[in-house]
Amino acid sequence: MIPFFAEELGNINVLRATIATEQTCDAAECLQVKNSVLVLKDQVVANLNSVDIAVSTQNLVVAQPNDQPPPSDENELIPWEVKLSLLKPPTSLRSQQNDVKEWWTSKLLLRQSPEKQMQCRHCAQGFLDSAIEYKIKDLPSEHWYELVECWICHETKPEEHQARMKPILARPHVLLVGTTYFLIHPENIIKNSLQVDPIVSKRLNWDRGTLTKWIAVNCSKCQNAAGEGQYCMEDGKMQLLAVKLFKYCIDLIPNPSEQPAFTDFLVSDLVNTAKIHATHRFLIQGRQTQSIYALIWLFNWDTNIVHNNGFIENNDHLLVRERAMKVIYLDCSFINPDNDEHVKKYIALWSNDKSTDHLIYPDNHCQQLVNTLNQSTLILPPFMRKINHPAMIFTKNFSIGFIRRSD
Repeated sequence: MIPFFAEELGNINVLRATIATEQTCDAAECLQVKNSVLVLKDQVVANLNSVDIAVSTQNLVVAQPNDQPPPSDENELIPWEVKLSLLKPPTSLRSQQNDVKEWWTSKLLLRQSPEKQMQCRHCAQGFLDSAIEYKIKDLPSEHWYELVECWICHETKPEEHQARMKPILARPHVLLVGTTYFLIHPENIIKNSLQVDPIVSKRLNWDRGTLTKWIAVNCSKCQNAAGEGQYCMEDGKMQLLAVKLFKYCIDLIPNPSEQPAFTDFLVSDLVNTAKIHATHRFLIQGRQTQSIYALIWLFNWDTNIVHNNGFIENNDHLLVRERAMKVIYLDCSFINPDNDEHVKKYIALWSNDKSTDHLIYPDNHCQQLVNTLNQSTLILPPFMRKINHPAMIFTKNFSIGFIRRSD
């Protein structure tokens, strides 16, 4: 199998591909493209028809990458860059890139049986009192408060609207559906099914900050993250006012046909925050440990990649085409003497930059994200995996990665 990776550049209708060949092979002379099939010395490299891509050889370019170092040994494969014209644009047009699928909306819940259950994704312990028939309503955007402030900032009496801009509270027997969570009144939570995260609780200081605090809560049976609880202090005891159950920590019963993963909700957070705050840089932070797991620069939030996993392993794999979000990232989850100063430098740099947004998730999901990004980097040719261009000082030694989109 000849390693193959490509990205569809829909804005210029180009398929930019990379293959790797033996050192004795001159791909510029030997590579042929017939009916969207790439062939090298009678060996099929990629049949693009199988992934619904049609290309033209009108502007075919086959060349070795610039500044490519010489091979370190005689068995090392050498990369070749191939540029082909796309005969039809990618299915996801640039004008549609702002659209992000909403998972598990109120419409989906209303189509289900009135008897509902929300249970822990790890141990199946139930959280929701399923004996009640709930009213189900969608919540506005997470950033609704900021948007309203923008709309009323030029009114003659903005205080009239500001007086009505109160937080949205949980209500008994009502399921309020957010983008990544369900907001539920504590009356409707099964007693003792949730407990405050012990690590987070040790950091609490009720003498500082707001009168109510959102605190991480876990499944009481398996101790895995379940969401957040809104608490206040009354007579020296914590009182629960509301619960957010994170959609990526629970399962719905009956099971809907769509089963989104954590990365599907991450995509929503990245795109929605980028749209509202006009930022493309994010610190991914663990809720329990408060550690920074990754720095992510949103490079292209909607692209198509095509690959055969050939740069990972030398086995025959089918060509696959995936919709993905392309990011530049720095893995901060593992610090060793070789990268200690480098990682600390960029964490401090990004933390002090007001244009950078913090996204906070349970630690195990942060680690899952880092593992996913590291694995996605491996589908790239080795020379494309790291950012080392002298002009890109802000992302020196960052990696290129992809977050799959299933919306």
